[in-house]
Amino acid sequence: MTYHYATPRRPITDETRQAVSEDFPEISSIPDETLRSKVIEAWSYALCCSGFQRITDIPPEGNPGAPVLRSGTQADHVRGVFRYAEAIAREFAQAYPEVVIDWNILLAGAACHDVGKPYEFDPENRKRWAERPADAGAPTFRHSVFGMHVCLTVGLPEEVAHIAVAHSFEGLHTGVSAECTIVRQADHGWWHLAGALGLVTPETLGALSQNLRAREPR
Repeated sequence: MTYHYATPRRPITDETRQAVSEDFPEISSIPDETLRSKVIEAWSYALCCSGFQRITDIPPEGNPGAPVLRSGTQADHVRGVFRYAEAIAREFAQAYPEVVIDWNILLAGAACHDVGKPYEFDPENRKRWAERPADAGAPTFRHSVFGMHVCLTVGLPEEVAHIAVAHSFEGLHTGVSAECTIVRQADHGWWHLAGALGLVTPETLGALSQNLRAREPR
């Protein structure tokens, strides 16, 4: 039996960190300097756990196979959700001054909501899961769960890790913070609008609806 561990396949370098900053410039608007640095580290760590070199190398899909942007990369989605979440929060903060929003948590969480995608989308992982789904699942865990692991591993607050894991349907099984609710709305709304505007290919449920095959004898 060969076991697989979610450890970096290659060292995290300053070149990787620089590439994250270039592909996701909105990170620089997170007010707290320490959080900004840890968000960059989170994306760098996640990339180094995969075969991807940059965020712009990741296919532009919500989940592997469904839905798929007709053009662009994963960076277009994560940057769009970041700006969309910020706009939603500013609207409510302006309309209701009594609303309290932790802008550091909101923006760091928006930046990291899909930080687990390098692992879930990694071609080597997907091939392994597709060939032997009964070993560890298909996928072993989704980007939301791996994203929580990444956030906690690099030392981001649990409030940010909460957004990473609960922005998707995993959040249906737990209470959701106000900041996470904003990011969830931005993420889901972004994909719905992209679909309505004809920016995505017809949705398929491929990997998510795949049934486990019986474990083959060794």
